Amino acid sequence: MKIRKRYVLLILLSILPFYKIIHFGDYCINDVDYLLVAFLSIPVLVTFLAIVFFNLYQISVHRELFNYRPLLIFGVFLVALYVGLKFQDKTIFKSQTQQFSYILDNKSFAKIILFDDNSFLFKTKYTNEVCVKNGTYYFEHNSLYLKLDVLSKNEKVLDTLYYFNKTEKKLKPKSGNFPSFSEN
Repeated sequence: MKIRKRYVLLILLSILPFYKIIHFGDYCINDVDYLLVAFLSIPVLVTFLAIVFFNLYQISVHRELFNYRPLLIFGVFLVALYVGLKFQDKTIFKSQTQQFSYILDNKSFAKIILFDDNSFLFKTKYTNEVCVKNGTYYFEHNSLYLKLDVLSKNEKVLDTLYYFNKTEKKLKPKSGNFPSFSEN
């Protein structure tokens, strides 16, 4: 029974960092969140090392066989953490149809990514923060209508209606307060 408790503890600690990595709606992630993921990964490493050294002790004293389970759990954790951090803003089950971008400055940009299921992502990347908003869209004549899932009144970059210029491949906002996006 003690063996199972150790592995359950290692599995539960391995799940903790993913609450900052996996997102189901609109989100922003910055350097503090990455630091929190690193701090939540430290107990996983300590628990893994304690279990491995306890298993090595059991091998030397009681002549038991080496137990591979902690290595398997920790290996799955490392692979899942790598994939979760590397491909965090990728959509797996949607195919991208068009992408429009606007460069705010050298290190910051905004993108509108349209998908084939009439959904879109609005991604803004600042110096040390990335924000992603979800919504739906539809084309009517030469106009692109965007509807965010969560409405915000303080939006400074994204308008709800854009006119699509096919020759320049640009999205021009209905309101003059918002920037124009060019197709990539």
